[in-house]
Amino acid sequence: MPSSEEKKPLSEVLMDAALRIDEMPPELLSQLLMKAAIRLRVIQQTGVKLEHIPVYAYHLLRRLSRSPVAAGTLHGQQDSDAVAFLVSRDLARLSDDGQTLSITAAGEELGEIADER
Repeated sequence: MPSSEEKKPLSEVLMDAALRIDEMPPELLSQLLMKAAIRLRVIQQTGVKLEHIPVYAYHLLRRLSRSPVAAGTLHGQQDSDAVAFLVSRDLARLSDDGQTLSITAAGEELGEIADER
């Protein structure tokens, strides 16, 4: 898929595909349908509901989208509150040893879910 389409919300990419379905290679159509199906499954399994995410927690979630964060680097009440918020909503998870915070599938989908409204 061209890089300009990767930056569009999935709903927009699917609408474009629906308008030119007869022109699309079957492989590309299959990829789009699979991506949409996975996105819907994540939403159904996690019961994602739209709610306000505190700005500090959102910035931490964006940081987690790039790579896991060592829990030992998070200090203070704001970090503690952000971690508790993200973990309680299944947007992030702590490793079994409590040393690493990483993003969940629901957390990764959150940005595009917001774009789909």
